Amino acid sequence: MDTGSLAGAVALAATAAAGSALVACSVLAARSAPRVPPTRVRTAIRDREQRTAFLPQRDPDASGRRRPRAPGRPVPTAC
Repeated sequence: MDTGSLAGAVALAATAAAGSALVACSVLAARSAPRVPPTRVRTAIRDREQRTAFLPQRDPDASGRRRPRAPGRPVPTAC
């Protein structure tokens, strides 16, 4: 047997062993992670929304503020 082919076979076996160990670890990690129910995700979004600071506009007619435009008549479009 040639030493080049023996070294290649050992390198291939080591790569296969490392790959299979990586796959086994990832499968075990995926199984041990707890599943989060969708209701908890919705509740977390709602909780974050309630914690968000919201400052209402106290005086919309204060000086320096423009009045909002009223909806006007629709502009006829070109046919």
